[in-house]
Amino acid sequence: MSVQELSVQEFADQCGLALLYHSTFASPPAVLGKALHNVAPDTLFRHLEALSRAYRFVSVDEYCQAPNRKGLATVTVDDGYQCVPDEAFRVLEALQIPLAIFINGAFMKGGLFWRDQVRVIMERGRTQAFEARFGKALQRDPGQSFYRYTKDPRNSSIRVCEMLDVFLEDETPIEECTGFYTQQTQQLIAHPLVSYGSHSLHHYVLSSLSEDEQWREIDENRRFLKTLANVQSTSVFSIPFGGDRDYNDATVRLAAEAGHSAMLLSRGVVQGGSVHLDGRLPMIDRVMPRDVKVADLILDLQTRFNPSGH
Repeated sequence: MSVQELSVQEFADQCGLALLYHSTFASPPAVLGKALHNVAPDTLFRHLEALSRAYRFVSVDEYCQAPNRKGLATVTVDDGYQCVPDEAFRVLEALQIPLAIFINGAFMKGGLFWRDQVRVIMERGRTQAFEARFGKALQRDPGQSFYRYTKDPRNSSIRVCEMLDVFLEDETPIEECTGFYTQQTQQLIAHPLVSYGSHSLHHYVLSSLSEDEQWREIDENRRFLKTLANVQSTSVFSIPFGGDRDYNDATVRLAAEAGHSAMLLSRGVVQGGSVHLDGRLPMIDRVMPRDVKVADLILDLQTRFNPSGH
């Protein structure tokens, strides 16, 4: 056993591992710029193949329900980019690793992902023009970037999206971005390894919304998920953005009322083996691997380990 393999095995003996990916383009679209979290399929294969030597990869449901997650791992993908079935699924299939894809119904129905609108504005160098028109209507800390304050929970995501739409009406169209997301009319992956789950309707910062607005985001997407024929589904809910400030007590309560069984966070923490309960639902933290070498991935995971599981 190599030093690297031994290091991974020792790590697996201490904790579970929930991985979060977003896009998996071999060549990311230039229009989305460098802010997109992208891991190329070849890198994805190297990551998962190395980790699978020590971890047993299971479905997201089995992972969330496990009383002790030490030695278990699960792979999740948020946002519903079509590159995942087109370019990444073959990696998971080759390694026989389960995959959970968390989708937003609005994008599957032809809507633009508002975070991609933000990325396009940044890539085009139009941030200052946006701020000249709308900057005074948004709360932000000194030095807080456009990318960050547009998803700050102090600013209603619904209002931010309205501003983005108005601004982009006068800009070069970006309708081609809708082709980046899996559409309702496309054939989804009907495979024993793949399940689909909810990531809310529009990917808003839920804590920035009223309780009624949150319920619509959670309930409508849960019901939309049930209309997807011939595919496996999971009742686990992936919180948009997934940070401590991105949800609140109402989010947890409403997710439970909608029938969700657990909630996925995205705080970049590797939890210990114990289960963390937040009110009614288990809360599972995830880490986002970057497009880096395996050795760098393992080092990063080790620095993110929290033995307490919280």
